[in-house]
Amino acid sequence: MDSRQLYKLKETTVLVYGDFMVDKYIHGDVKRISPEAPVPVLNVTGKERKFGGAGNVVSNLLALGVKVYVAGFTGNDEDGMWLTNTFAEMGADTTYIENVNGLQTVIKTRITSRNQQFIRLDEEKTEKITTALEARIQSRVVDMLQRVDVVILSDYGKGNVTPGVAQTIINACIEKAIPVVVDPKGEDYSKYKGATVCKPNEKELAVATGMTLVSDEDVEQAALALKSQNEIAHLIVSRSEKGIMYLDARNKRKDFPTKAQEVIDVTGAGDTVVAIIASTMAIGVNLEDCCMLANMAAAIVCSKFGAASASVCELIDAMERGAEDKFFTLEEVQKNLQIAKEEGKTIIFTNGCFDLLHAGHLSSFRQARQYGDILVVAVNSDASVRRIKGEGRPIIDEENRMRMVGALKYVDYVVLMEENNPTRLISILKPDVVVKGRDWEGKYMPERETIESYGGKMQFIDLEKGLSTTEIIEKVRTC
Repeated sequence: MDSRQLYKLKETTVLVYGDFMVDKYIHGDVKRISPEAPVPVLNVTGKERKFGGAGNVVSNLLALGVKVYVAGFTGNDEDGMWLTNTFAEMGADTTYIENVNGLQTVIKTRITSRNQQFIRLDEEKTEKITTALEARIQSRVVDMLQRVDVVILSDYGKGNVTPGVAQTIINACIEKAIPVVVDPKGEDYSKYKGATVCKPNEKELAVATGMTLVSDEDVEQAALALKSQNEIAHLIVSRSEKGIMYLDARNKRKDFPTKAQEVIDVTGAGDTVVAIIASTMAIGVNLEDCCMLANMAAAIVCSKFGAASASVCELIDAMERGAEDKFFTLEEVQKNLQIAKEEGKTIIFTNGCFDLLHAGHLSSFRQARQYGDILVVAVNSDASVRRIKGEGRPIIDEENRMRMVGALKYVDYVVLMEENNPTRLISILKPDVVVKGRDWEGKYMPERETIESYGGKMQFIDLEKGLSTTEIIEKVRTC
């Protein structure tokens, strides 16, 4: 997708209904153990409050410039008032959130030292909202949906997302063709029946299905069962360091491995994923690209301390620096290509050294892409380039050659090729079309027999005259 599309986020409106909480942080330094008991002594250096639960979803949406309506109930206490007042100060519409006598605002206090949590204190009384409150929100659903593009149900199991409220909202959204994205909790997913997207994490999926999840296939089978039983159109499973598994409306699976950054704190990363998926759906991004963006955003927030958010500028920067997002293990590429083939997509393959990337290479990729839907480029390793081209080559090391190739819009996947020729890679990936320069036409190619064995085709393309890496190097040397 074009990164500039993200600027449309400021034109969207999202309704968030769910369990709003307050995250408190007490920061300090630990330099000694108490003489009274074997516990650390924290010298407090600062305190802060942040949005927790559904509030963190709101925070993520506001950071993207999205217009947000918040709906639900908190306690009529200091922290509940802080939530609603701060939402309003930040630009959210608080028409549909109420501070209610008798309810206790959920508070989670984290004690930290040097950006490390060492204890958490929870203050909560978990109970479903009363029948009267449930009826009050149900009576306002039609009014709540008048001006929104997408709805998020952020269920933390604290009582706001009852089956009656959830089904009222989902059914009203179905009538109005408004997508509903659910961040679920608990064992009973029947209250989410009919949702557009449901996003459990792997632990929540195991709890909901009662299944033991060890392999990728276990996760897929559990997701399929949950999806089918509750008539959920799309299921997205967040899997921590393994990234995201997505099952589409036709039950086709696609994996989005995490592109790791330094992990400082995973708090609230799931809220970020939900906010990104919902808001980008609202601007017309397909769900595969939504998952890709959610992965990027999750990596950004996990590199920050506490419940954090990702801005549009950070996402665009990640996308434009995102050549590495096209780097996958061979096994990952093989799985993704198999899914793409089942969807009827045509896979193209080409390979080369791509030392000193130039306009001739760009022309070759552009021509190759015309033969199908997904282009895989194999880049020769440094060792194989030396074997083929001789000592002194490559000029550019393999990591940077892969980054340059991956930065091109025509390329979907970049893999490293250790061998002198692509026979082994082709036998594993089985591309529909293998593209070579016309200078190879009529010559012996060891990979041809492999290509023909599974019914693949070869296509030969024209090379730009006067553009050769070897000629460029010689020209530089003689200058």
